[in-house]
Amino acid sequence: MNKFKFNKKPMLIIGVVAVILVMLVAIIIHTCKPGKANVEGTEHEAQKASVDKTDVCETDKSVQDAVAEDSKEAGNVTDTEEELLGDFMFATNESGDLYDEFLAGKGTISFSDYSKDTNEATYSWNDGGLTNLLSKQDVTLEQLVKEVNDAFAPSDADHERNIKVESVSYSFIDCGMDGDRELVLSIDCTTPPFYDSKMVIKNIDSRLQVVFACYCQGERWDVDLNEHGGVRNSGVPGNAACMYYDAYAFIDSAGEIKPIYDIEAVRRDGLGEAMPSLEELDEKYVVTEYTLSYDTHKYHTFGFYNPDKDIDEDPDIPNLKESIDKCFATKSLSKDEFDKMKKKRLEEVGVSEEVVDVEEFEKLEYTQIYYERL
Repeated sequence: MNKFKFNKKPMLIIGVVAVILVMLVAIIIHTCKPGKANVEGTEHEAQKASVDKTDVCETDKSVQDAVAEDSKEAGNVTDTEEELLGDFMFATNESGDLYDEFLAGKGTISFSDYSKDTNEATYSWNDGGLTNLLSKQDVTLEQLVKEVNDAFAPSDADHERNIKVESVSYSFIDCGMDGDRELVLSIDCTTPPFYDSKMVIKNIDSRLQVVFACYCQGERWDVDLNEHGGVRNSGVPGNAACMYYDAYAFIDSAGEIKPIYDIEAVRRDGLGEAMPSLEELDEKYVVTEYTLSYDTHKYHTFGFYNPDKDIDEDPDIPNLKESIDKCFATKSLSKDEFDKMKKKRLEEVGVSEEVVDVEEFEKLEYTQIYYERL
């Protein structure tokens, strides 16, 4: 019986094929499996992608923030522009003249004839730096408000920030009392009151010209006008004893400023210490020295107020005038003589007593034409 005989040749071939297959599988697995270099490369690429993504996000965010900031600023600019001007109540141009045209919001005023020298000849301390702020070109009422707001907006050594025109009012006066009217503008600003101002505008050669302009320093100084073209600068210059200082002027029919006179009232105490015969004055009266001055002239008189009786009276003291003159080393006038010197001065400059009448300055009424929007 023949036994099965094992054939070695086919088995060898099979073994070689198996080894080749194992090697192929190993190569494939090695190729597909990431090594250390591959891992580091992959991580680097991932980090780079992450950074790029972050940069993109940050860039987008910056762009978005910039756009938002621009939008915010644009909104603020719009709000500021809206806040710069409030509401105008323009007048109706019924007469058809230049004043009503300006008050109707269409006509213009000019500062070309306004002269600082004119104000220096009168009361320059109320002019301050106003001439440096006035427009160099003709402006409408609306443009005037804008220019004043713009002038006071910067913050520097002379001007504070956020000063705005709070209201504008107008009235009419008759400078020189010639029958032709002139326009007065009262411009009131927000705090401080130093920036309030008044302007007198006159039709000169068919053009509205500012002929007078001044600051009003609120509680310290104020400027009043009356319908006769009178100007009163009234206030306290800083002297503790000074009760008031009034400087009077008038605007003539040509628009020129003419000084009249100044009146200063100073309280005098302690007279009894200087002269025993005047001791009664310290006990019963308020003694006031009044000084009338113009050009190089000065005149003095004294007033005596009795607070118990609430009247002005002449104390019954022998040789009162002589004693006071000796006490102050001056030559005073009686009240009547003092008033005569005032009238004489009015005649010299050619104006009536109405121009300097205290009550007349309280009569001028203004009509509001602009107010700041709250």
